[in-house]
Amino acid sequence: MSEPEHMHRDIEEHRVVEPGHDNFTGYAAIKYAAIVIIVIAVLYFLAIYVVPMFG
Repeated sequence: MSEPEHMHRDIEEHRVVEPGHDNFTGYAAIKYAAIVIIVIAVLYFLAIYVVPMFG
């Protein structure tokens, strides 16, 4: 008795395509720039509104 054929034989394998070096660098720059902007905004909020309440 032969073994059954694989059911997904006709479906091509999907491989993860890694981004090119330039694309990854741009992505990282935008990501970390956004993090820096958020941190600066939080520090600004603390300096303007929270610190004077205790000062």
